[in-house]
Amino acid sequence: MKPTEFVKVNGQFWGEHLKEASQHLPVSHRTELPGPMLFPRMMVLTETPDWNILELVGLSREYRTLEVRRQKLGSVEEYFGLGTGTVVANLQGQNWFKDATIATEIGRRALDERFPGAANMLGNEVVGPADELLKFAPGNYSTFDRTLLVHTAGDSLRAHWVFFALAIHRSEPADKYLDFLRNYSNSQPHLDPIGTISLPIDAAELKPDPFESTYLAHGLQDSTVDEFLDKHESILLSAFGATRLLRQPSLDDLQPDFILERADGSHIIGRLELPVVDVVNGKKRRRSFRTPVLDSAAELGRYAEFFATADNRSQVKSKYDVDVTDPRQLLIVPSQEAVVPAAGVEIVDYDTILRLHLAGK
Repeated sequence: MKPTEFVKVNGQFWGEHLKEASQHLPVSHRTELPGPMLFPRMMVLTETPDWNILELVGLSREYRTLEVRRQKLGSVEEYFGLGTGTVVANLQGQNWFKDATIATEIGRRALDERFPGAANMLGNEVVGPADELLKFAPGNYSTFDRTLLVHTAGDSLRAHWVFFALAIHRSEPADKYLDFLRNYSNSQPHLDPIGTISLPIDAAELKPDPFESTYLAHGLQDSTVDEFLDKHESILLSAFGATRLLRQPSLDDLQPDFILERADGSHIIGRLELPVVDVVNGKKRRRSFRTPVLDSAAELGRYAEFFATADNRSQVKSKYDVDVTDPRQLLIVPSQEAVVPAAGVEIVDYDTILRLHLAGK
């Protein structure tokens, strides 16, 4: 299937499918749904030499025509952040993961230790003592439907909640792919159509500003770091089990975007790999959407090194009343970006943070 055919088939199927679901279920069956129905906001279509990959991202309170982003990557491994070694899930033939968690053993333990809301969204667990998470094979269809992927590479962790993603080898014809989508859709419960999620939460939880543009595009280009943190503070506190958010503390000549103080007394030092605006010496400078993850990871490493010194910790304790020792290093990335591991750093996209927040409600 040519990339142009892949784009055409997905545009046709998802446009019709999601529009029909939005017009029918929230109206005719609203009392039968667990709670408000959420829809994706963007369709990311990725072309590699051997694979076509679809992913739906964003969480929206209502259906709107999906924005489309097309991109090219070198391999399916680059997209899913895979490498070599033993794997948790060796994908052969057709594979369906729905309301599931796929994690290495280290990653699964990290969920319990670091993300309090994860316990309510684990679903079917696929966990193994492996070096890698997934291995793809030619000819297979692999579908990830509301699936939490937790990669680990050494002391790096990448948590990514997939709303809906599908990887298909490019040798598969377009008509067969469309049949697959239709058959998979028809096999699911009527009140739970693919590409949607209904959550047992108060609809009021979805009305604040943070849910206006949850896939991080509209409005962010003109938001400063402080404005972003002000709008999303409650979500960050909830997702990471934190009780306090310290915004842009000054660490001599360093300035992380934030420090989270968790209920257990530990700390997370964070940086936003998002298209927000930095204010430096009174001047605004838009943060690049494509700043390499490794650059941000190096910056986080400098923050952590600062706290390795007792005098520095004492200085911060006196200035901000926060006692930071051996902080976790967190990088928040755009939900639609492919990322690479970074030593010592947790990499979490905003859709995953939002889903963790909602899971804790």
